Amino acid sequence: MASLQVLVVDDEPAIRQMLTLMLMRAGYEVEAAASAEEASARLAKGEFDVALCDIKLPGMDGIELLRRTKAAGSDVFFIMITAFASMDTAIEALKAGATDYIVKPARNEEILHRLRQIEALRGLKNENRALRNLVLGNRDDWYRFRAASMLELERLVTKVAPTDSTVLVTGESGTGKGVVARQIHEMSARREAPFIPVNCGAIPDNLLESELFGHTKGAFTSADRARKGLFLQADRGTIFLDEVGELPLAMQTKLLHVIEDKQVRPIGGEDVRKVDVRIVAATNRDPQAMVAAAQFREDLYYRLSVFQIRVPPLRERREDIPDLVRFMLSKIARGGAQRKLELDPVAEELLAAYGWPGNVRELDNVINRAHILADGDTITPADLPPEVARTALVPVEPGVRVPPQGTLREQMRHLETEAIQRAVRECNGDRRAAAQLLGMGLSSLYRKLEGIETESARVPVAARPAGGA
Repeated sequence: MASLQVLVVDDEPAIRQMLTLMLMRAGYEVEAAASAEEASARLAKGEFDVALCDIKLPGMDGIELLRRTKAAGSDVFFIMITAFASMDTAIEALKAGATDYIVKPARNEEILHRLRQIEALRGLKNENRALRNLVLGNRDDWYRFRAASMLELERLVTKVAPTDSTVLVTGESGTGKGVVARQIHEMSARREAPFIPVNCGAIPDNLLESELFGHTKGAFTSADRARKGLFLQADRGTIFLDEVGELPLAMQTKLLHVIEDKQVRPIGGEDVRKVDVRIVAATNRDPQAMVAAAQFREDLYYRLSVFQIRVPPLRERREDIPDLVRFMLSKIARGGAQRKLELDPVAEELLAAYGWPGNVRELDNVINRAHILADGDTITPADLPPEVARTALVPVEPGVRVPPQGTLREQMRHLETEAIQRAVRECNGDRRAAAQLLGMGLSSLYRKLEGIETESARVPVAARPAGGA
């Protein structure tokens, strides 16, 4: 676990030395400043987590240092120390933004206890920042797969998650690489720490280093305040580098150094910061082909692919589609939808037959669209996009099925009617058994049959096929 970086601010050399040695022995990274002016210059670089600051200082006092630091936008925790046990002074320090207040002579155990509290609070702040900025899932939102390839994927995730191994997740766009990364995090010992996803392809090249590693105040023209990078925000947790293949070669070199040295240097900073982060990377490109084309560093590829997981496209695991659709419908209902819809059997066949070039992401979009369009309590073929519904009109083998005529909605209704009537015949008229066979509710089946009978009654007898009822 990366330790806090502490700045001791006191004008008495003996106290500075004593506190510095005590904190270093406790495992903290410590520096010291003899005045508020010196401390202000160091704090402006954004390299410290905590300032252990005396209130009574020559020149600028500790409370003024606190005010100026907070006004500059710093998130440094201040613990104020004074020999003057005045309640008014304590209230003034707390109003100015101090985290805590200790009266001299301060016991070592008391100082260490306050620092441990700040460590816990810092973890909560990092996690809350991540929660505000990201759309997070939870373990209840995970779908249990049927396909053998996905069961193997789950086995690999279960094996690698408890380790600290770097993982490279590959697969087409929309297959769920981000879900796999989150599962790895949630099943690891780091689950209580932040999970920070980064879309490497969405950040402009000139901002990448600042985003990943942070910067000090004044490091460049627009750096009006110090900023912690995403690696430090993910400290003790997991950083997910999505589309890592989009990183420019110069940034690949810096990322390699971070992986090897386990430390980062903010832009404009003089000192490096230790960081304890697990890296999960993902790409929809062929990393080995990129290495061969000199588009990706070979040494970085080997660092990232210590353990590699491939997520298969949806077309290779069609047996998952029906239950995956029902899972998505349940999720929509849990999200506050006024109704929970069922899936029409013909619509289910169409969804299973479609090629899904956009994979799970495309399927999710289609189901959300269908949920909006559906008139009743069932998603029918007419609620599906034309490119999905069109798959029904392409016979599996030449001559197996002659497509019905009419508009797309009429053709889909015809196919639905065929499926329902066939199920009723196979169940010898037992409608409850037919509903179970079709995977739909009995009341829905009755409504469908009533609609079929009503439609049939509208067709003139002369227009019906020979032998028709």
